[in-house]
Amino acid sequence: MAIQPIDLQTLYTQLDKIGKAQVQQQAAAQATRDTENASNKKEAAERLTTVQGAESGEERTGKVHERTERDREEPQEQDGGGKDKADKKDDPGEGAPQPQVIRDPNLGTHVDISG
Repeated sequence: MAIQPIDLQTLYTQLDKIGKAQVQQQAAAQATRDTENASNKKEAAERLTTVQGAESGEERTGKVHERTERDREEPQEQDGGGKDKADKKDDPGEGAPQPQVIRDPNLGTHVDISG
């Protein structure tokens, strides 16, 4: 089915209407995106400034630890025995066993460039 000259003549006269319709559709889509972005920004700002409640799945312990000035200035020893952390690292007999590290000897020797 070939294009007839009358079809081209009709097509050329309607091009300006088609172009205007496409511009209006694009403008409407852009306006929709702008309003969605504005509402998302507003919701994000509200979430940052308001206190959020706990989700239903979260546990509530009810314990609150308030830090005093002394806690901020000098952290307390949590080792218990007065040992330094370096001494505790070097002592393998206490605490949990050290994790075993397995290394592949061929790791990094073969580079696959086949894509």
